[in-house]
Amino acid sequence: MATYKGIKGVKVQTKATDPTASEAVGTVWYNSTSPTALKYSIQGAGAWASGGAFNTARSGLCGCGTQTAALMYAGAEPATSAKNESYNGTAWTEEADLTTARIQPGGFGTTTAAVCAAGGGAPAETDITETWNGTSWTEVGDLNSVRRAVSTGVQGTSTAGILFGGYAPSGNQAIVETWDGTSWTEVANVNTARNVGGGAGNLGATLFYLGDLAPGLTAKTESYNGTSWTEVNNLNTARAKPSSGGGSATSALAAGGGPSFTAITESWDGTSWTEVADLATARLALGGTGSGNTSGVVVSGEITSLTTATEEWNDPSYTIKTVTVS
Repeated sequence: MATYKGIKGVKVQTKATDPTASEAVGTVWYNSTSPTALKYSIQGAGAWASGGAFNTARSGLCGCGTQTAALMYAGAEPATSAKNESYNGTAWTEEADLTTARIQPGGFGTTTAAVCAAGGGAPAETDITETWNGTSWTEVGDLNSVRRAVSTGVQGTSTAGILFGGYAPSGNQAIVETWDGTSWTEVANVNTARNVGGGAGNLGATLFYLGDLAPGLTAKTESYNGTSWTEVNNLNTARAKPSSGGGSATSALAAGGGPSFTAITESWDGTSWTEVADLATARLALGGTGSGNTSGVVVSGEITSLTTATEEWNDPSYTIKTVTVS
């Protein structure tokens, strides 16, 4: 009969505490402290896990950063909000408010250098742009086109970003503008005008997906190479108001959306979208960001009411199991 030592070449080790699950994959150990047990670690498919609760529930917010260093701002509480919160991978902290409250703006950058542009509120759409320096927001150069419900390359920087699509009084927009840290410049339009879609990437490599065609929803995806937009493979499920995917033009995540609340999550590998594990809380108009299809975070949004729920995505996921003997 095969033994663990015969297979692995070492005996089962005794440990006072469990090792990190990702580091222990493929090993077995005996935990000598209460509760004592024989344990092992396994690697599984991507999954969502609960994160720290958001302080102020809202919808139509935007943000930027990574799973362990994120910034989420603006939205509706239901009144338009100027609130701004940062996330360290464990808890959300209230930071200094935006200068102008708004819903459905676009955002990109990091927790210490970010941009918030466009959006809606009282009384209408705006072209206002603000930059964040880690301490406070400052109004800077306006967009060329007034609009809300825009999308962005979330991982742009405070001196190099891109904003596209959206809605204005004249209807859905195909306009694309790039940011150089001082002013906005119009560049090549997207192929399909739409609002409340998702975005990922940066100024030179961008992804634009889903959205509201008003009327109807789309599953379309377009990629930008710094010069022009190209239609690529569609998502599996058409919807609007998903989380923005963070990541890049070759690795992104689209979670949630509507018109009815959905928990559907799809992963982009640079060629096609694949449906993966659902959100625990179905919702739309949620905030989201991340490093790509392996690591992300979504927060707040609409269910039957507003929610403060945060969920973190990891692919692969790692779990420590206890050996049971029947």
